[in-house]
Amino acid sequence: MCNAHVAQTVRKRIEKEGLPSASRRDFLKIGSILAAGAALTPQIARADMHGGGLVDLTHAFTTDFPVFPGGPQAQRETLVTVDADGYFIQRWHFAEHTGTHMDFPGHFIADGLRTDTYPVEMLMGPAVVIDIAARAENDRDTMVTVEDLQSWEMENGDIPEGAFVMMYSGWERHIGTPAFLGDDTGLHFPGFSGEASEWLVGERSIHGIGVDTLSIDHGPSATFDTHYIILGAGLLGIENVANLEAIQGTQATVICGIPRYEEGSGGPARILALT
Repeated sequence: MCNAHVAQTVRKRIEKEGLPSASRRDFLKIGSILAAGAALTPQIARADMHGGGLVDLTHAFTTDFPVFPGGPQAQRETLVTVDADGYFIQRWHFAEHTGTHMDFPGHFIADGLRTDTYPVEMLMGPAVVIDIAARAENDRDTMVTVEDLQSWEMENGDIPEGAFVMMYSGWERHIGTPAFLGDDTGLHFPGFSGEASEWLVGERSIHGIGVDTLSIDHGPSATFDTHYIILGAGLLGIENVANLEAIQGTQATVICGIPRYEEGSGGPARILALT
């Protein structure tokens, strides 16, 4: 998510609070999370050897995929073709935060890690799907709450270390319609509440969060608290995730594939779930 309004809001927040930076506590926490991530590697290898299923959590990257208002729409052009030149190449033009994509700490945090320096161990982890789809049917601005997270834990046990906590709101059904963004009153779509984000950072050791909407903050947010909290803790945000319904109730592992863009604040990604 990126546009002139976001930039203005962030500038005002920086004027008031100063440049956000990662604290020593956050760096120490990342160290403990990395240890948990390393422990996951043999589990993933075993799952693959035993024929685990694979679910693609990624939307096709197209020139008409919705972008945050004010952001540039992706464009592509053909440079050479098989018929004329013997091979096929395109040139793409797009902003980093387009399509199914990842937000790295450096997206909002001055000294936050970026795509080329982020620990690879933190690009995978257990999937936790928080289902708020029924509530989103009647409240397009609803948010994942602390109560939602605790309810999930009452049924499933504690959120595991290194998890990606995913919000399933069913919002992808609106892709291709104006409702995916909102209406003439502004942006309207679900996201994580600041309180839920604080709880995840303070009480659990996760790798990041994901949403099936344009932003990890809900549409009407004017302060982007979830971005500051999650990215400020050195964690990841994944936006426009697809097919989350397919991994509900499974013991899936999320694997994030993304190029090591030089000093990238994030970028389009291939998000997979190994079940």
